[in-house]
Amino acid sequence: MDLRTVAEVFLPLLAVTNILPVLPVILSTTETQARSVRRETLRLAFATSTGVGFVFLLLGGPALTAWGLTTEDLRIAGGLTLLVFAIYDMLFSRAERKQRVQDDDEALRDSLHGDEDETDVGIVPLGVPILLGPAAMTALLVFAETHGRLEVSIAFLGNALINGALLFNADLVRRLVGRPFIRATGKVMGVVLATLAVSMIRVGLTKLIEGG
Repeated sequence: MDLRTVAEVFLPLLAVTNILPVLPVILSTTETQARSVRRETLRLAFATSTGVGFVFLLLGGPALTAWGLTTEDLRIAGGLTLLVFAIYDMLFSRAERKQRVQDDDEALRDSLHGDEDETDVGIVPLGVPILLGPAAMTALLVFAETHGRLEVSIAFLGNALINGALLFNADLVRRLVGRPFIRATGKVMGVVLATLAVSMIRVGLTKLIEGG
């Protein structure tokens, strides 16, 4: 293992996986959840982003090739998912979304299962593509090929621990900055996420057309 290589990869990965820019979105998305449900949602988001990251790091390149896919396909799919989430986030309030979930749950299952379903947001879109987006996936694929999978795995694990510490202390951040600030910032970040999603789709389509 080359520690210098780990250090070289650590900072670029931190730049593309850093959760601070999207933390207001995460906080506002889980704002109406009960504390126990919110903790489970955040754990699920962290496990999803970390697990998917390691899968892409170790198997992503060969898997994409085997399926006949490219990183641009990944970029476009992630952009579309993020765009749908951002639009939905801006159009509907948290209370409206929670009421819709509760109405569906009353028709289909008991309240316990309803709480479990409410945590699904931790997988998509919080885990992927918000915590782990196409940029991070692509970086993991490229670094694994150019710097070695072991070194990149260690660097990614270090980044995951930092992001996990921030994520699991989200309630502390919530108390420090206050709910009004979180709601306002979350709406602004929703616009930023929509813009980022459009950019991802545009770049992906452009590269596909140029390469095709």
